[in-house]
Amino acid sequence: MTDASSRSSAHGEELLPPRSQLVGTLASLGGWVVVIVPMIVMALIIFSAVTNPDGGMATVGKVALIFLGAALLFCMIAAPHLLGQAVIHRERAMWRAAAITGIPTAAVVLYVVFRWLSNLG
Repeated sequence: MTDASSRSSAHGEELLPPRSQLVGTLASLGGWVVVIVPMIVMALIIFSAVTNPDGGMATVGKVALIFLGAALLFCMIAAPHLLGQAVIHRERAMWRAAAITGIPTAAVVLYVVFRWLSNLG
């Protein structure tokens, strides 16, 4: 049997010992607190733009908005979980996955915040 403490990475880098499950869970919950309202708002914005009766139902722009919105919503769903896993396991690949989904998530959160602020004044 192999000893879990002597495992090595596939790329030759030394692996750090994993953090506790509680730390990863708290990081994931913090991520969910940040993204839950913007996720709902973005879904409503996309739904209202796609079902707007002023234009045709199947225009190229609306179909592109549906696919872009689905990809962004997927990123927003995956980012908190991947962040929690990256905090626990402390591997470069996990941090890369968290960043790949976290950057579009941060862009959507900033968009929703700026759109909300522009509607206030």
